[in-house]
Amino acid sequence: MLLLAAPLWAATEQKLADVSLHLLWKHQFQFAGYYVAKEKGYYAAEGLDVDIHEFTNEVDLVGDALSGQSDFVIGRSSLLIEKANGAPVVALLAAFQQSPLMLLTRGTEEIADAKALDGKRIMVTGDAKQVGEILAMLLKSGITADDFVHQPHSFNLQDLIDGKTDAYGAYISNEPFQMQQRGLPYGVIHPRDYGYDIYSDILFTSARYAEQHPIRTLAFTEASRRGWEYAFANIEETAQLIFDKYNTQERSLEALIFEGRALKELAYAGDVPFGSLSMERFQEMAQIYRIVGELGREYDISGFIFEPPKPVAGLDLSAEEQLYLIKHRQLNLCINPDWMPYEGMADEKYSGVVAGYVEQLAARLGIKFTLKPHPTFPQHLEALTQGQCDLVAAAMQTPERAKNIDFSSVYFSMPVAVVTRGARQQQELFKQPLAILRGSAFEEILRRRLPDAQLIPVDSTAEGMDWVEQGKVAGYVSAAAHLSLELQQNPRSGFVISTPFNDTWDLSLGVYQNRLLADILSKAIDSISVADHQQIRAQWLPAPFENEFDYQLLWQISAVAALVLLFLVYRNRVISGYNRQLKVLASVDQLTGINNRYSLDTKLGDQINIASRYDRNLSLIFFDIDDFKLINDRYGHQIGDQILQQVAATVVTNLREADIFGRWGGEEFLVLLPEVNRDQALLGAEKIRAAIAKTHFVQGIRLTCSFGVTSYQTGDSVSDFVSRADFGLYEAKRDDKNCVRAC
Repeated sequence: MLLLAAPLWAATEQKLADVSLHLLWKHQFQFAGYYVAKEKGYYAAEGLDVDIHEFTNEVDLVGDALSGQSDFVIGRSSLLIEKANGAPVVALLAAFQQSPLMLLTRGTEEIADAKALDGKRIMVTGDAKQVGEILAMLLKSGITADDFVHQPHSFNLQDLIDGKTDAYGAYISNEPFQMQQRGLPYGVIHPRDYGYDIYSDILFTSARYAEQHPIRTLAFTEASRRGWEYAFANIEETAQLIFDKYNTQERSLEALIFEGRALKELAYAGDVPFGSLSMERFQEMAQIYRIVGELGREYDISGFIFEPPKPVAGLDLSAEEQLYLIKHRQLNLCINPDWMPYEGMADEKYSGVVAGYVEQLAARLGIKFTLKPHPTFPQHLEALTQGQCDLVAAAMQTPERAKNIDFSSVYFSMPVAVVTRGARQQQELFKQPLAILRGSAFEEILRRRLPDAQLIPVDSTAEGMDWVEQGKVAGYVSAAAHLSLELQQNPRSGFVISTPFNDTWDLSLGVYQNRLLADILSKAIDSISVADHQQIRAQWLPAPFENEFDYQLLWQISAVAALVLLFLVYRNRVISGYNRQLKVLASVDQLTGINNRYSLDTKLGDQINIASRYDRNLSLIFFDIDDFKLINDRYGHQIGDQILQQVAATVVTNLREADIFGRWGGEEFLVLLPEVNRDQALLGAEKIRAAIAKTHFVQGIRLTCSFGVTSYQTGDSVSDFVSRADFGLYEAKRDDKNCVRAC
């Protein structure tokens, strides 16, 4: 058996591409992500066999990359100078958004900041480009090279302790730990506190290698990124790995853990995704090197950041998402073959609203879908778990399904209806048996929403209609347009379609435990224009669904329509366009187009009166955008305004027509939910929270919101009602934000 298996092993090994990585120093936590990517198999999963080399004094890191002796190299921020001087290198990621390099002092009051170093002894390396941020910090504090005593670096911390120097060039992740271990006071003077943010530990390769192996370069970068994210999420475990396998400097486990925690702060400084690079930051770094005389006025760093091959144009996909699409050009798609006009197979062709959206997504993502017809969602789920399908085309999110399935953004909402024989009163209808498609999201949602309802599962729409006709059930529940089409194709006497649920249910694409693919699909869905949405819907839903529509009562509907038309004509003559405009301006928030504070105050009073007088349910959702000030501070108020508009648009698509939505002020919003109890409001708030959290806003910004939920209580004033929801919002903020709390 071993002999037979050997060729297979050999074939597997041959599939892995040999890749070398050269570090810029000895093994330590500073390079933890690369060790993790190797040991956890992230590189192997991308077809790479990576050999990691420590730094030696004989190595020219940039020269090694350009000569091809090393495929990937980690460089200091001074790599920028090499690029500006013509070296054809490309940067892939920065392990640290801020440099760990700083000046360490003995912690005396005499030297409390950089200005106090005037005339003092400073021990740093002699190469200005290696300590550019230190020199720039000193210059900003009014200290030139002639104003301090420059001492060659001894790399012996004892020199600082013994007073042989006043400031010692050190790494914030290393020497402070040694001072702590000895119980000695120390001070830190860091360039970041003076406005000098320098990338550190930049992973790079030669431009030639990136051009010859673009997919391999992208794969190595993303596997490294995953390694780093795991390392920082599991610092103690990673420190143990380095201690056991990569500890050539014989550091203690405690020192490695300290280093990991210190470096994590630098890696995620600025609250940006790990490894982020921007040309704006590189230009700022170039100015620092100009200040210290390492760059002239004319320099060129264009093309410094690696641009991976993009399978998709016009979508703001991350490198990891692009790599996924490059590797997955064809996906298996579970569809329902018999659910028109939403989805189905007609003349062996995939048809319906959902098919229109699938066609749009395939074109936008540059992929192909292989159709896998299954008539019920339980069959879809089984196909997903067994790997027969990669995703489901028409999936509705429910709490139970969300345990195993990741959902994309909503791309289509449809009214939920019930077909009965003859008109039925809503209260009477819910007390009688209702047929519903077995295993559908409708069934799960309604069982939660109406726990006392008598829901009878059936295996098909035809069976449900037959049961209504035979009097076995009072009605059959399904999507409105599906019921309407069924009655057009198979007329049944006296059948009436109504929407007593006053709700719409949402279609997304569902994938099995694959958040990455769900995010890719969400970005593609979000890019679909309003015109494309309208075109798809007009093709398959040419006529709007009419509530309480009875085909035998067409003349009555026509008469009502005529009366409505006459009323509208009369109203238009009586009310001037000027007054209508004033009314809109008085009630609409001019930035977002939703209700303003004045309008919300009025409608709150009206709805509370109705709830009090008729003993009706009424709930309130109060939410705001988490850390919105940071967005304004970082991106400016113009981007902040666009964010507010996009948040409002996202929420609108997740509300019922009966819901009242408005801007309470600033980044605070309010949703008033008539006929909804607190449990239902909690589900609605969670739906909005999830939709916002997975939306990519302008410039790819991701954000979250916190929510407070309450329901009307007898005797509530508007102030009582809103204050209680506001307190729920306060509780959500206190519980780490991005959550829903009821009060």
